[in-house]
Amino acid sequence: MNDAMDEAAKHHLSQRGAENFSKGNHWAPIERALVNVWDKDSNAEGIINLGLAENSLMHSEIASFLEKNFQVLPSKHLTYGTGPLGSLRLRTALSSLFTTHFHSLAPIPPSQILPYSSISALTDALTWSICNEGEGIMIPRPLYTGFRVDIPQRSRGVIVPVSFSGLDHAFERAWRKCEEDGIKVKAVLLTNPHNPLGKCYPASALKSVAKFCGKHGLHLICDEIYALSVFENRENPGVETFTSILSVDLEGLIDEGMVHVMYGPSKDFCANGLRLGALCSKNEGLIGAVASLAVFSWSPYVLQDLWAALLEDTDYLSWFISTNQHRLSENHSLALSFLASHNIKFFRGSNAGVFIWIDFRDYFSIETSEGSVEQKREMEKRFVKRCEETGLFVGYGSNSSVRR
Repeated sequence: MNDAMDEAAKHHLSQRGAENFSKGNHWAPIERALVNVWDKDSNAEGIINLGLAENSLMHSEIASFLEKNFQVLPSKHLTYGTGPLGSLRLRTALSSLFTTHFHSLAPIPPSQILPYSSISALTDALTWSICNEGEGIMIPRPLYTGFRVDIPQRSRGVIVPVSFSGLDHAFERAWRKCEEDGIKVKAVLLTNPHNPLGKCYPASALKSVAKFCGKHGLHLICDEIYALSVFENRENPGVETFTSILSVDLEGLIDEGMVHVMYGPSKDFCANGLRLGALCSKNEGLIGAVASLAVFSWSPYVLQDLWAALLEDTDYLSWFISTNQHRLSENHSLALSFLASHNIKFFRGSNAGVFIWIDFRDYFSIETSEGSVEQKREMEKRFVKRCEETGLFVGYGSNSSVRR
């Protein structure tokens, strides 16, 4: 805090601006990798980046589709369009996607869908709309490391980590701990399919979490950005497949106005650079609160129409999803085979997204059951640095295990 106060005085910043500046740019290591990308032909000395969730398996196909459908209509794309709340065309296309591919229990009207510039911006807006400063959002860990920025950085929410195993008891334990610490919890946030484990929650687990939220009057937010990137795990074909919260009957467990879905097509359609997010909710007040911030996260209408064109082309959509899932399965098997042949431990239950949770602890010089947290993190830091020195960028596992 003293460092932040010094920076505030030095640079004439607000307290919160100085606090964020003092934390540094969490993207800096990734940016170093992005400006020096490995290529076997043109940059063999570059960096292989394993720190970003990007799927390039269908880049050529999606690029071809977007090129054919790209057009600039001055009256629609060079003006304010219909304002910051998104086009009816896109909201209608997303409604159809949720009904057809997420198997929603009932059709979702476009009025219950709000486009946004990205899931990150939407997470920030939801935190701002649901939490007062210092109030908590429960997230099972390991968790998506971006939440460490999206939730506290601007909206000043607090991440409450919950053990992934034994969810029923873990949530209640975390709830009691928050009561002891004076932290008011306002929501539970699930990534389903899970990032970074790459597994899906069964309907029974979703109902259990919904029941917990209903009991304590909490919002249940489901980030389903990898919903269509679920594939066959050929080494473990019995793992759970994807079930959207939109398809689960939650009658008697939680008020329907307290359940919300975040989705964006950029991950499932191999286009991280064409960022888009969308909130799906029956809570009119929440939609309105998040919409009040939409002017700061306004997705360009030319981009909205590109995504709408893709979602409206049902034949192409079905082909793309199935082809992408097949390629994900092939490459997942290839990666697992490589790890197994080198006796590297990994989580075997993944079948979604672009994740393989790898256990490198055998390569640390201390037993994982011994040593202080500081010692373990220092070893992890050295390991990551060594990887960077040899041209491989990897993320810190400890970043996925936030502690209060």
